[in-house]
Amino acid sequence: MSLARRAAGPWRALRWTVAVIYLFMFGPILITAAVSFNASNRSQFPPQGFSLRWWGNALSEEWLEPVLFSLQLAGATAALCVLLGAPLAFILTRQRFRGREVLVALTLGPLMLPALVTGVGLLQFFQYMGLRDYIGFPSLLAGHVVISLPFAVRTIAISLHGLPPNLELAAMSLGAGRARALWEIVVPLAKSGIIAGAVFAFVHSFTDVNLSIFLAAPGQIPVTVKIMGFLEFGFAPTLAAVSVITLIVPLTVVGIMQWLFGLGDFIYGDARG
Repeated sequence: MSLARRAAGPWRALRWTVAVIYLFMFGPILITAAVSFNASNRSQFPPQGFSLRWWGNALSEEWLEPVLFSLQLAGATAALCVLLGAPLAFILTRQRFRGREVLVALTLGPLMLPALVTGVGLLQFFQYMGLRDYIGFPSLLAGHVVISLPFAVRTIAISLHGLPPNLELAAMSLGAGRARALWEIVVPLAKSGIIAGAVFAFVHSFTDVNLSIFLAAPGQIPVTVKIMGFLEFGFAPTLAAVSVITLIVPLTVVGIMQWLFGLGDFIYGDARG
């Protein structure tokens, strides 16, 4: 057997492995998308005929309202995670102080707890504190910030780790105050990490169901919780169409952010470098 043929064997196995992984990842998505165009009222695959009736149902007010609510919730979550996460990431990467390890543990703690546990805990907290009237958007926002903040902090911290501290010192030595040095030097250079942190927080909030199911209120229901409730009646083609919409929304946000800010360069490195 030639050397070239022996070398081709592992690469062929790798290609087949990657193909199987991609099939496992995208197969259910493609099946769900196909079912949403089914002409019958059953979730059959391959689809029996072609119809847009289920997409019409998915774009009705019954489903658009929770989708828009989820968009508002995810947008507010992303904004708060950046406002809280950027200063916190800067402190953790630039400062050494007593209790820093405790602050790191508190910041990253929600990653170690299931969102289900966090949701139950927040529900009990709001009830015991007499804040039952805030169950709904306020409680959902608080919970989503708790579970999404670690993603924003870690992503922004990675961006700050790549910036030498002497940049700020150089700006301050030329007469700029610390606040101005941070705003005009550090923030622009860490912009990709900040945007990436906001995108991760948005996607995590938009797709969450484990926490949201405990903190939702009538009229203030994320689309994921609406889908969970609809599953009680079976997986209808309408639900398939809604599921595709909930997939398209975060992919569109990621695509727009990639086009505007080049998030792929931040995550994987600039290909031109």
